[in-house]
Amino acid sequence: MGLFGSESKDEKSMKKQAKLDQKNMALLRKFGLEDLQDPSDIESVKNIVNELAGTGLMEVGLALGGGSERDIQKNQMYYQRAMIEQNFIIIRQLDRITKLLASK
Repeated sequence: MGLFGSESKDEKSMKKQAKLDQKNMALLRKFGLEDLQDPSDIESVKNIVNELAGTGLMEVGLALGGGSERDIQKNQMYYQRAMIEQNFIIIRQLDRITKLLASK
């Protein structure tokens, strides 16, 4: 601890990182992906969840009659970006499997 019992910058940074790591692990656990190791795959999962979180709110608005054709197209765009991100995860995973099998 720093002067007068306050936390140092490093301690605050470490606490913030630990909290972020817990949040990320909870997110991965929610989808059964806690065994993911590659940081790019983990980042992709976070991106997908963020994309889909926006669509959930938009769907509520559309269901209540508060959406236009443009809103519907925007919602579809979020789903498409999430699917593209998922495809990249699959490609990376398949590449790792192929390399693993080739090395045996």
